[in-house]
Order: sequence, then structure tokens, then C-alpha cells
Amino acid sequence: MACRYYDDILIAKLKRWIPEASNLRVLKPEESKRLFELTADDINDNPFKLPIIALSRNNDIELLSNIKSPKSYDGLKLINDDSQTLQFNVLPIKLLYQLDIYTKKYEECEEYTRNFLFKLINNPVIKIELPYNNTHIEHIANIRVLSTVSDTSSIAERIFSGQFTRYTIQLEIQDAFLFSLPYRRNWRLYIEDGKFLPENEMSCLELSNKITEEGEEELLPINMRKS
Repeated sequence: MACRYYDDILIAKLKRWIPEASNLRVLKPEESKRLFELTADDINDNPFKLPIIALSRNNDIELLSNIKSPKSYDGLKLINDDSQTLQFNVLPIKLLYQLDIYTKKYEECEEYTRNFLFKLINNPVIKIELPYNNTHIEHIANIRVLSTVSDTSSIAERIFSGQFTRYTIQLEIQDAFLFSLPYRRNWRLYIEDGKFLPENEMSCLELSNKITEEGEEELLPINMRKS
């Protein structure tokens, strides 16, 4: 689904706000799922050490539209010798995250929650880099903090009262998309005796130059696609 790019940039953003001397750990969504799991793997099942920030993503990803739309310019381009154009297509999605802050003491959890709320609200912008088709297109999105912050300490995984305190912050990524970056070939068209003539069997568009009778160059916008 390529939602991992949003996961990675959120984790990197959270880690930048933590001082190097801090013992606060940040868990990725795949690590958060294993937080209370017991398996026979002695390497992965480390002791439950506080404080912890666990980022998890909603299991359901809602498609806001089932029709793809182009984010890059899909019109007339003047290309010298390039026969292909990288097309940036997207599907808008609703992407929800849950940020859980685990601490031993109640006061400590409150302070972490307060600090992260201000950080998230004051610094909402994230920059996603998409490494598809040997390119690095950047997409800008925003983090929106949802209105309810909850004390979710009383969960089934807490064996006894006071074992830990947990505050939960709900996040939504605005302008979140699923991406597709295919290459599209370009048309090269010429004009002769008032008729458009294709140079070869290409599949996108390109601007051609018309040399007028006075010898001046004139750009001809050609809005046509191969059916």
C-alpha cells in the first residue's frame, strides 16, 4: 500500500523532538503491534521498559475516491529528445494514526503529552519522498491532531493499577494519497498544409514549432491524445 512512507516520516519527526540523553523510546507501527504479544522469540521480546511512545496506524484505509487523478502537469510540454514523461497519479485516502504515550508516573505522562501536542500542532508539515521509477518526487502533507486526547491507562494489558499510565493522541494525515508514477510516452506532431502529422507511434503530447512564412517561430499548442 506504500503507507510505510507516512509511517517512516512520522517516526523520524517524533525522534527529532526527543533529546539524545532521553531514555524515551519510539516504536514503529509494526513494533507497536508486538508490544503486548508473547512469543517464543527471545530476541524480539525485550522487557517492557518505560517510557515508550508507540505509533500505530488504523487497520482500515478508507479510499476517499476510486478515481485516480493526476498531480503532475498532464498537458502540453516542450521536450527536446525525451520520448517519455513521468505521470504522477494519486488516489486520495483517509489515513489515521494513534500515538500512545506510556510512562510509569501520571505526571510524567501528562508532561510528555503536553509537549508532543504543542510540537504536532506547531509543526504539522511532513514531506514524503517517493522513490518510484528511479525518481524522488516530493509530496507535502499535514498532520491534524484530532480533538480528543484520552487517558487510556485502564486497558486489558495493564495487569494491576499503577503499572503504567497511558495517554492517547489521535492523528489524521491530511492530503494523504496512494501513489502511482508510470512513464507515459509523448507525441511529436508537425503541421503541414494545415494538417497535423504524427512523427511516430507515441502516446502523450508535445509542443511542436511551426515556421511561418516570415521565418518566425510560433509555438503551436496541440491538445490531443491517442485513443
